[in-house]
Order: sequence, then C-alpha cells, then structure tokens
Amino acid sequence: MYSKDDINKLYREIAASIDISDDMFTAAVDEYESLGKWIDENTPQYQISIYPQGSFGLGTVVKPITDEDDYDLDIVCQFKEQYGLTAKQLKVDVVKPLLLGYKKTSRDIENKRRCWHVEYAEIPNFHMDVIPAYANAKLKRINITDHDTYDYIGSNPSGYITWFFERCARQQKRLLDSYMKEHRLVVASADVEEIKRRKIKTPLQRVVQLLKRHRDIMFADDDSGNKPISIIITTIAATLYQEEDNIVDAMTNILLEAPKWINCNKKNDLYYIENPSYPGENFADKWNTHPERATAFFNWVKHATADLTGNQLYQMSRIDMGENVKMCFGEKTGKTVFSKAAEECRAGVENGSLKVDRSSGNLSTKGTVSVPTTRHYGQ
Repeated sequence: MYSKDDINKLYREIAASIDISDDMFTAAVDEYESLGKWIDENTPQYQISIYPQGSFGLGTVVKPITDEDDYDLDIVCQFKEQYGLTAKQLKVDVVKPLLLGYKKTSRDIENKRRCWHVEYAEIPNFHMDVIPAYANAKLKRINITDHDTYDYIGSNPSGYITWFFERCARQQKRLLDSYMKEHRLVVASADVEEIKRRKIKTPLQRVVQLLKRHRDIMFADDDSGNKPISIIITTIAATLYQEEDNIVDAMTNILLEAPKWINCNKKNDLYYIENPSYPGENFADKWNTHPERATAFFNWVKHATADLTGNQLYQMSRIDMGENVKMCFGEKTGKTVFSKAAEECRAGVENGSLKVDRSSGNLSTKGTVSVPTTRHYGQ
C-alpha cells in the first residue's frame, strides 16, 4: 500500500527521470548561444539576439519517449527593430539563409507557420524551431512572422515565462532557499537565476512534465492531430496552480478543476483559453474549428485524473504500481524508476535506515522492526 508521501516521492522520481539531463541541457544552451554568436558575426547590419522559449525557458522539458527521437529546441531569433523588412523578407530572405549557412542541415529546412524547422546533421538529438521576430518596444512585445499570410503578428514569449514563474514564485523561493542552504552556496545573482531554471523544480513544473508525458504515451499511436498541445496544458496548469507544496495536491486540483474552468471561460459559446502574456490570443482557437480536438483534450483529462490521482493508487502493491507507471509514463521510465527504488531499498535495509513500519507493514525510515540482511550463497 502507498501513502500520499510515497506517491509524491514516486512522482518526483518519475519527473526527474523524464527531465532533460544536465549534459543535454548544457548542450542545448551551448547550441543556441553558438548560433546566436554566428549570426551576430555574420550580420553587422542588424542587431539580433537568440533566446529560448517554450519548455526550455519554463523548465518543463520532457525527454523523447525513444532514444531515436530528438529534443525540440524552440528559440526566438529577435531583431532589435523591423529594419524596414516585410514579414516575408525577414523570414525568407534574411533568416533562412542564415540558418542554412550556420551548419550543414540533414535536409532542407521546413517552413512552418511561425518558424523554421531545422535539423542539423552535426547536432545529434536536437532539432530547432527558430521563430523570426523583431522587437516592438512601443507595445512591449515582439512581432513574429505568420506563414499563412506573411503578415506580422504579435507575441510575447518572454512575458509568458515571467507569468509562469510568477504563478509558482513562493514555492520556487522556498525550494531555492532550501537548495542554497543544503549546498551551502553563496553565489552571484546570475548564478542564482541559472540554479532556479535548472536545479529547482517546483510542484507546478513537475506536474506539467508528468502531464505532458502521460499525454505523449496516451497519444503515441494517434496520428489524428488531436493530441493536446503543450501550451494549453501548461497554461491551464499554471492558471489553476494554488502554490501547493507537493505534486499530488497540485495534480489533483489542476485535473479536477480543468474541465469546469475551460467551460466557464468560453466566449459566445466558443472555447477561449487566453494567452496570459498577450491578451486577445486564443490558444484554443483550433478547438472551435476542429471540435474533435476539444473532445480529445477532455477525454485525456478524464484518463489522467483516473490514472494519476485515483484512490486505487493507495491500494496498489509494488508490482501493481510498477505496471501502472509503465502504462502511464512508458516502459523505459517504469523500469528506470523502480530499478533505482529497488537499489535504494536494498541499501537502506543493509545500512539500517529502512525498517518495517508495524502500522502498514511497509519498509520506512519511520519503521521500528529491523530487517535481517539475507545472503544467498547457493547450495
């Protein structure tokens, strides 16, 4: 049987196992910084900055399900001003040649609605979605290029990141203070920001990672295009997050409240999930023209609620929980997490830190009955 603390610990372990590794995170940062430096050196006529958006900026990256799949690195290629360029000139005539000239691509770069999709042969495990943009200082936003019309449209990815971290600021400060104290660190403010983004994971960030992986598994074989998109999951989760200090409570609250919140925020009976950093942008606009996507989202929420917060979790044996984790988060994740747990349990029994809890019969640091160490030497 599992307690709430047990499940919280398990969810922390699962989230850590599906998070990007330190080496891969560093490689991603090095890559977009290298791209930025190369573009800067080759465009003396423009002032350009390169920075991440999406899951890298939010600290909610999730590993690909298989080793054959790539990480998706979303970055903004921001020009200081418009420089008199039309949207098409900026995207096609200026940014595309720069991306083609940076390194050898494995194939021609793909023109998506708001970005260039680039796969470099020299960069394993990553592909880049590069968003051309220019800074609109007057309106405190950026203007990005729209492929359908080749007009400029507004956006505010850095504002979204700021909003997201404001939603979990108290828990982030608590965890950061604990981390700094535990590691006895006194560092510069720039280093603190790096620690916050990389080392400190709030319950909100972990919930988003777990929900994204559960979605990936559920829709792994679904080619319908109805797979819930990450920006909607992240926005709803951050909006409904109440600064809970643990994953289970945060997950439960978010999943239970999500359907009601979505329906209460309709406008003129149409789905409307507003971008909190750019009023007027509706992340759920496609739901109104493709209602099957809304249906798929609500169905996924129903399954996630049952799978990740249901009362049956507390009655499961270790074997049952192992199978449940594999079902919800993938075979590889389940094996990794439970192999690590088994090794920690073995070490705890041997060093005496784990004993049998009389009230539950489980091994626990609060247990009082020692477990004799067993040695099997054969017959």
